[in-house]
Amino acid sequence: MMLRYLLFCLLAFSLTDSGGAQHLSRIHSSQTAEGPVLEFLDGEFALADGLGSRATGWKRAASPNIVRIRDTDWKTGDFHTMVGRFRFDRSALGAEPLALYTVSTRNQFTVKVNGREVGRNFARPTDQVLAWYRPYLIPLPAGSLVPGINEIEIEVTSQDTVGIGRIIVGPNSDPGQLQHPVFWQITAPMAASFAMLILGMLAFLFWLGRREEVELAWLSLSTLLWFLRNYQYFAEVTPFQIEIFNAITVYATYFASVATAAFYFCFTKLPRRNAIILLLFLLGVPLVVAHSWFAASNLVFYIPTTLLIFGVASLALIDVYRHRDIEHGAIGLAMLMAPIFSLYDVTLANGHRGWDGNGFYLAVFGGFQYTVSFLISFGKRALDAFAELANANVTLEQRIAETRAELEASEAARQQLVVSHALAGERERLMQEMHDGIGSNLITALAVARQQKQPVSTIKTLNRALADLKITVDSLEPVEGDIVALIGNLRHRMAGDLRDAGVICKWEAEKCRTLPWLDAANALHVLRIFQEAIGNVLSHSSATEMRIGCHEQSHSGVEGIAAYVADNGHGFDASGELPGKGLANISARARSLHGLLHTESEPGRGTTITLWLPYQRST
Repeated sequence: MMLRYLLFCLLAFSLTDSGGAQHLSRIHSSQTAEGPVLEFLDGEFALADGLGSRATGWKRAASPNIVRIRDTDWKTGDFHTMVGRFRFDRSALGAEPLALYTVSTRNQFTVKVNGREVGRNFARPTDQVLAWYRPYLIPLPAGSLVPGINEIEIEVTSQDTVGIGRIIVGPNSDPGQLQHPVFWQITAPMAASFAMLILGMLAFLFWLGRREEVELAWLSLSTLLWFLRNYQYFAEVTPFQIEIFNAITVYATYFASVATAAFYFCFTKLPRRNAIILLLFLLGVPLVVAHSWFAASNLVFYIPTTLLIFGVASLALIDVYRHRDIEHGAIGLAMLMAPIFSLYDVTLANGHRGWDGNGFYLAVFGGFQYTVSFLISFGKRALDAFAELANANVTLEQRIAETRAELEASEAARQQLVVSHALAGERERLMQEMHDGIGSNLITALAVARQQKQPVSTIKTLNRALADLKITVDSLEPVEGDIVALIGNLRHRMAGDLRDAGVICKWEAEKCRTLPWLDAANALHVLRIFQEAIGNVLSHSSATEMRIGCHEQSHSGVEGIAAYVADNGHGFDASGELPGKGLANISARARSLHGLLHTESEPGRGTTITLWLPYQRST
């Protein structure tokens, strides 16, 4: 008997309520770490006109259930009420404390559980709450729920679009699983809008000091208009009548877009921009008249606004392609993003179920984005100006330093010229003494030796001494680092010896740069090396032909000059021990020049001795 009584009571409870609801609502259940979560997919809904009127005409419908004012004959400012009932089994949820989450429920609403009020978002029924974009989390008191079937009733009142958005019930201890990302819906739009407004005020202050940059004035005006347009995203209560608030939101969308276009036209120096800007603002007048006096749809503003932002985006695309710098690129990218944001928002708002709280709008960030992009551009200008000023100071200091250095260099050059003249005079005196003294004596001794028919060895010794003296005198001649002239003089000196020996000499010197380190001492080393190489040709090779030349050549990545003496004599085996001490001596001289000496020879194929010298050396 007791079991039958309990079954009867449960059946009676399930069949009795004020609206006649008899079925559980369809739900979508999901499991979280804190417990199960239910989202209602349908419910029973009824409508009523005015405040305090009893809702009638209950119908089961999908949830969310939004009745947009544009789809009815209602007037903005008149009160309309929607009541929704949702039934669920308490056993489908865990034993932990529960909370109700809702988003896109418009606008003032009261939440009741089993006929008991548990929460509301307004103080007075006449409060003009904007809840269409704001999520709410309402804790459900433990005593409000009963075992078995429970009913949630939400009564919503609005002076515009009315509706009940997403309804979710789950653990109160885990709101992160229930709440929509409030940051992107409320916090971020509010922060972006206020930051944009502050940046616009800064742009206005800059414009007061730089009146010629008109784009700063348009930027500041556009930020104010965008703030008015975006206020709907984070305002919880309208500051004045809903009709005026909605009108300002719609009008600000168009005029903010015009102010943004005006800014961009001035920034890009568009021809006839003032006439175009004036025409766009004047076009807004008949649009306002059509919307306010003749109750035209919001489309009268949204269509020209859309055309305008696409036109500005097209101009931005061309401008970015032409300039390709950070200033035009940053702002152009912001203008190109505007139509993308608009298309996304239109798609979101006009989906198959409308916007039900599952996403967030992007256009709210458009004004902030382009404001920041301009500040990047403006900051680039400022940094460039500061850099130019700093560069001017540096340039001035450099010019002073250069002038001072030029004066010092001029004085040093003058002193160097004095020293050079003294050295040249002393060198000339030494050369004259050597020529008139030692040279004259050697020539006389050689003539006497030949007249007296002295031994051949004596005559050769005197010839070598005379040749050494000539080479020494040649090394004292100023060659200014020109190795081609140096070895050319040597070739000329030894032309007679070569002719007497029957050796034909070919000159193969190419044009080479000068060696800055080639002074008299180093020139003597070079001449001794070539003297030894030519002497070996005459004395040991039995050659009939000899080539002397030089060309530029790199060694291990270092640029330099390769000078060589080559003959067609009998040659020798260069892989073994080098014959005599002459090659070893000139190798030592090459090392003292920071150069390299390479000997290439094969029996019967002649010999080539190459001296490589670097253009630059450390010492």
